[in-house]
Amino acid sequence: MAPSQGTAVISLALAAALATPACAASVKLFAYDKKGRELDRPGLLAILARADDKTAHDAAKFPFWAFPVDGKSPPERVRLEQKGKLLFASWAGGPARLELVWPVAEDGFNGVSSDNEGHGFSEGTAVFLNEDLALTQYRLFKDSWKRRTTDWQPLYQPGKEAKDLAEKAKAAMAEAVRQKEAPARALAFDKALQATALAWEKELFEHGLQHVVDERRAKNYRFGLTLDDTLVQRMDDADWITKEVSRSGSDWVRLVFRPNASDFVYSSLRSFNKYDGMLAELKKKKIKVMGCVLDTAQWPKTLTPEAYAERVKNIVLHYKGKVDSWEVGSEINGDWLGGGAQPLGLDQIYKIFSAGAAKAKELDPETETVATLYWWEATAPDREHSFSGWLETYSRRGFGKNVDIVGLSFYPEDNPVGMSFERAFDAAAEAMPEHRLMLSSFGYVENTELKGYWWLAPDDVDDARKDISILYTTASCAMSRSLGGGFWWQTLQQMLPAGHRKTTDLFNVYRRTLARLGRKE
Repeated sequence: MAPSQGTAVISLALAAALATPACAASVKLFAYDKKGRELDRPGLLAILARADDKTAHDAAKFPFWAFPVDGKSPPERVRLEQKGKLLFASWAGGPARLELVWPVAEDGFNGVSSDNEGHGFSEGTAVFLNEDLALTQYRLFKDSWKRRTTDWQPLYQPGKEAKDLAEKAKAAMAEAVRQKEAPARALAFDKALQATALAWEKELFEHGLQHVVDERRAKNYRFGLTLDDTLVQRMDDADWITKEVSRSGSDWVRLVFRPNASDFVYSSLRSFNKYDGMLAELKKKKIKVMGCVLDTAQWPKTLTPEAYAERVKNIVLHYKGKVDSWEVGSEINGDWLGGGAQPLGLDQIYKIFSAGAAKAKELDPETETVATLYWWEATAPDREHSFSGWLETYSRRGFGKNVDIVGLSFYPEDNPVGMSFERAFDAAAEAMPEHRLMLSSFGYVENTELKGYWWLAPDDVDDARKDISILYTTASCAMSRSLGGGFWWQTLQQMLPAGHRKTTDLFNVYRRTLARLGRKE
């Protein structure tokens, strides 16, 4: 029998209610470019896009997320809609903080957030993006300064330049608040955001320097360079490479084992021929080695937990007593492991990684193991692969078992960092309270042409690399439970290139940085 008209109406209303989120928010969004012009939807999408994004800027992938502050609804990418002259941003959850990337003049793209003093933005709010980003980032900077000067060991002792930069940020914020007209106000808050970024970077850099002169901590820091799998093509340069690594002041090397397609699991002693001599040379120079069992980009789509565990077993056993640490998982929250076209799922990657970590500890419970996570938040393709999203899921599933150190991997041309550097370490420390942390891998632009987000200036890749090398290497020493300063990934291409046995300016900058941190050949 057909339902009555009243029953049908009730059914339709119930279905509509079930289809509509319990909480939702839509806010009016006002944003201005560096010339004070109000941005419409295409204009905002263009600002948030990578340098190589020549398309119409897919709004389903752009780096702008809402994080509901009550934690009851999952974070989601905001939806942008132009209605006449008004731009709206909406999401399914209730009041939320906004996470995105944003260009900061003379500094570069930063990972930033805006949270309305922690309350989040709710339905009907007018969000003035330039202003709200500056206000939130300035408050977070002040929180960092207070924490480091009152509740940290060793306490941060700001120098004159750091104090001056902090005062400039304070003055810039006050000047921005005094502005009345929207365009002028936006430009003034952009200047305040710039001043905040510079003051924050100086604070972290300076505190890092103060950490390394603390003798109790200095001996535990590790600074290194990466010898990736292209090393096997340059064995004629092995002596020169080893000498220059030592001359740089590095006391560690990440040695990446090639995929070795003909013998993936390294069952034959011949598979080690390319590496035995290099290990011996590094040991002569008293350089410690972190062996990377398999680079993130080289996981075959057919990889199984059993095959990975066998590879780990054979490599670790062969170099027992010669390799000081094993990176048993490299950027395991990436979405490319197994191949970009059909990558392996996260659960399968986690099973494979876990099998390798367990095998390394089974062979020797005292061996040090490292798992590296790729830092991306707003730029991640989805919440599941993001740094904090992956940690939230897999820390509950036992990530950390059979792992001693959690490493962070930063590549700001793909995933802007900037003022989120400290936040990334804090998030890892909160999720993994029993583990030490370190800057495991970093770099900037693989070749010569920028294809992602710029740092310092869009057309100055070389200086951006130098700045990132100095800043990250030093600031990482002042992070929560950190062992310090990382392994530059493109060492063989950008610091010790083939052909003339001549180091680059980037190498020399890195060497001077380590010397300032008390590391010399």
